[in-house]
Amino acid sequence: MHSAPHPQPLISVAISVYNGARFLQPQMDSILAQQDVRIEVVAVDDGSCDESLAILNAYAARDPRIRVHANPGNLGLTRSFERAMSLCHGEYLAPGDQDDVWHPAKLSRLLAAIGDRDMAYCDSLYIDEAGTPTGRRVSDDVEMLHGANPMQFVFANSASGHAMLLRRGLFEHTCPLTPALYYDWQLALYAAASAGIALVDEPLVRFRRHARALSAIGKASPARLANRNLVWFDERRLLLRAWMASNLGDTRRASRMLKAIERAYQAAGSLPLLAAVWRERRAMYPGRRWPAFAAVKLYGRLLRKLRRAHAEASNPENPRQA
Repeated sequence: MHSAPHPQPLISVAISVYNGARFLQPQMDSILAQQDVRIEVVAVDDGSCDESLAILNAYAARDPRIRVHANPGNLGLTRSFERAMSLCHGEYLAPGDQDDVWHPAKLSRLLAAIGDRDMAYCDSLYIDEAGTPTGRRVSDDVEMLHGANPMQFVFANSASGHAMLLRRGLFEHTCPLTPALYYDWQLALYAAASAGIALVDEPLVRFRRHARALSAIGKASPARLANRNLVWFDERRLLLRAWMASNLGDTRRASRMLKAIERAYQAAGSLPLLAAVWRERRAMYPGRRWPAFAAVKLYGRLLRKLRRAHAEASNPENPRQA
C-alpha cells in the first residue's frame, strides 16, 4: 500500500501596503500567477488614504487564498511587515512590496534553492515608474552575499525583502523586530547567523524605482543624507545588539565588534576596531585570495566614516543636533 504523497508546503506571501493603489494591481496579479507552488496571501493595509484597501478587498472577494487586514493606524514599514508575517500560516514566508512585479517562477525557484538554509533570495531587475526595464540589476550596485557569515550582513546587506523566502520558524524565533531597522536587514542577519542564506543568481523580480518607493535601496531622505555616517553607525550598533539578543550563532563575535565600534566611535582609540576587523577577516571574506587586504580596506572605510560621523555630530547647523 502506497502512502499518500506529502502536499506542497504552504508559502505565505506577506505584503504591507501604504498608499500603493497606483501599482498594486500588477503586483497582486503577479503574486497570484506564481507557478508550481501552494500559496496564501496575507495583505495588511498600513493606514492608506487612497484606494489600496478597496483594491485588496476586491481581490480577496474573488480569490479565497487572500486575507486582508487593516492596521488601526500607520505602523511604519518594519512593524507593518512584522504584523503581516505574524498573521501568516505557511511554513515559508515571502514578503512582497506593493509596487513590484514577480516572475511566475520566483517562489518555485526560491523554494527549490533553499534546501536546509533558513533563507533564499534572488537578484532583481530595476524598472522605472512606467515599468520599463532600466537594463540594470541590484547585483550591479551591491555584492550579492550568501552563506552563513552574519558579520558580512552587519556591514552590508543585499537580501531585500521583496526578493526573499524564509522559514517562518526563523521569523518567530527573532520577534519582535527592532522598529528602527529595516525588517529585511534583520531577517537576513538572523538567517546568516543560523542555518545560512542561499542565493539564486537570477532576476526574478521587476523592482520598481520611483519617487514614492518605500524600499531603502537606491534612495535616502534629506535628513538621512545629512547624517549618513551617524545613521550608518547607529544602524550597525543596532544590528549587532539585535544579533546578540537573538542568541543565534556565535554572539561573542557581535559583542566584540560592538565594543570595538563603540570605543572607536567615542574616540577612545581605533586599535580595538582594527583587531576586531582583523579577527573577522576569514569569516567575512571566505574564499578570497587576500582576506587580509579586504580587512584592511574595510578598516580604512570605517575610519573615514568615523571621521565624517564626528564632523556631522559637531556641525551646529545639523538638524539632528537641534
